Amino acid sequence: MKDCRLVRGPRKCLLFVSCLLALACDPAESPVDAGTDAYVAPLECEVDVQPEAPLADPPRRTPRWAFEPWISKDISDRDDTLAFVAGFRERDIPVGVVVLDSPWDSQYTTFRPNPERYGDFGSLVETLHEDDVRVVLWTTAFVNRRSYDLEMGGDSYRGPAPNYLEGVACDFFVNDGELYEWWKGQGASVDFFDARARAWWHAQQDFLLDLGLDGWKLDFGDSYLEADATLLTDEGDVPHQRYAEEYYRDFLAYGVSRRGPEFTTMVRAWDESYDRRGRFHARPEHAPVVWMGDNRRDWFGLIDALDHTFRSAEAGYVVLGSDIGGYLDRDDEMLTTVIPFDVETFQRWTAWSGMMPFLQLHGRGNLAPWTVPGTDEDRAATVEVWRYWATLHHAMVPYWYSITEEAYATDGVIVHPVGDEAAWADDWRYVVGEAFLVAPLIASGSTRDVALPAGARWYDWWAPGAAAIDGGTTLEGYDVGSSRVRIPVFVREGAIVPMHVDGDANGIGSAASEGFLTVLVWPSSETSSFRLREEPDDAITTITASEGSITFAPARASVIVRVRADAAPTAVAADGAALEARDDRAALDASASGFWYDATERALWVKRTDATGTITFD
Repeated sequence: MKDCRLVRGPRKCLLFVSCLLALACDPAESPVDAGTDAYVAPLECEVDVQPEAPLADPPRRTPRWAFEPWISKDISDRDDTLAFVAGFRERDIPVGVVVLDSPWDSQYTTFRPNPERYGDFGSLVETLHEDDVRVVLWTTAFVNRRSYDLEMGGDSYRGPAPNYLEGVACDFFVNDGELYEWWKGQGASVDFFDARARAWWHAQQDFLLDLGLDGWKLDFGDSYLEADATLLTDEGDVPHQRYAEEYYRDFLAYGVSRRGPEFTTMVRAWDESYDRRGRFHARPEHAPVVWMGDNRRDWFGLIDALDHTFRSAEAGYVVLGSDIGGYLDRDDEMLTTVIPFDVETFQRWTAWSGMMPFLQLHGRGNLAPWTVPGTDEDRAATVEVWRYWATLHHAMVPYWYSITEEAYATDGVIVHPVGDEAAWADDWRYVVGEAFLVAPLIASGSTRDVALPAGARWYDWWAPGAAAIDGGTTLEGYDVGSSRVRIPVFVREGAIVPMHVDGDANGIGSAASEGFLTVLVWPSSETSSFRLREEPDDAITTITASEGSITFAPARASVIVRVRADAAPTAVAADGAALEARDDRAALDASASGFWYDATERALWVKRTDATGTITFD
């Protein structure tokens, strides 16, 4: 009976139990690892690659498509993936990105899709691209001597990954090829400081990159190397943290070099999962999309995701989000303890995630909004919640992309926790892009106290006709009502929010809005402005708002502007030409230009098809 080391890190208890059940990890007897000792390592390296110098860091950028809603399942296949996307389409819910999580590979890690799961992978990518859906693949830096999937429905593997022996013979792994136990098997980790190892590793990725892969989801396999030790590399001993950062950097740099600036990676920032010590993983400049993962699917996990998000924002990470509803269906300390699914937690998690720059559905339960455990009423309500926030996130892509580019240009961030770390507990309010205050619901129920930050006046997102509230006010027992769609969201006076609206799910427009730039404005006594970056070449349009005018510089065609106004205007003009009043929103939608005042919501709607520099109203 061979030695079976206690597995470290995520799923440690479950892995150890599995190890015992697999006859103490004896590969000759294990039903999932049969035959792994039946090989002899080659005596010399036969890999013919030219050394590659380290690639330069690409400019900080998050592609515009990455702000669309992402969906993912823990275990899937080709047909299931296409059906998953179709399910959202059928329910009029936008989808922009599909993540294929493990297992998709023929082994860990070959960069070759398992033909039984994802046959004709190139046509799958092409089909999804034709539906305007991007494709991101999960991976790590481990190449396995022995692989397994412990999840129900996973794959079984015989022998080492075919590229493992090459890596061993050519000394392409850190610590002279030392083997590490991780949650997908036992493997060695690529030496990113070795010029020939980089070339070998990159060449294996080319197959997928050439098929049009849009990004990598880089999981935290780097945590399984000794975090407090140095690692022997081709460059000599390097600290573990430096190795981890190079792992994330290299995948991003090579993907961008091969696919261009539209390629991205999804990485960890601050993470404190399982028995891993808390630390930052990728550096902010190598983190175009950051997700908080491996949180429990209960209120504790929701708060944990907020904590990791806030820590990451404070450290300079920009595009942040989490696995909505929590990835883990088991306690992260004792993985044999099942955490029941709670539909309220899932719905509240969806709501605050809708006001984060990165929105993703992913969990071990392979859930869709219409398949959550519970009653038909629960599922209908969850679809409603998901449709509202996914649609709003989709509409706000111009806003998300523009404020992210501004953050990169100024070394800023777009998620601002309210108060210092000592003030976060039991509160967890945050401001997004200077415009929105979000107060997540962090326990069962519909009420919470909301303190509005001083220095501005705030409008209730859910009560657009209500008067502005002075900052510094605490709304005690603020109630969002019976709809699970809602959590407390407030808009700062002076905010300008550009959107692309193509439906009526959020009450901001209709199908007639498609093709127009919709701009929501809450004017203040002081002039405010917003730098909108528009396709296709990131041309900048500066939108300026005051109490009596909205200006576009340069002039902008096809705009719909909604301006908060306490009273109906006596006149509205575009570049000095008077606009006609319309009787209602339907009449405005049917016309090329004009205005309509909604007295209930105290909103002035102005539509203009021709190029417009300045809209005035009094």
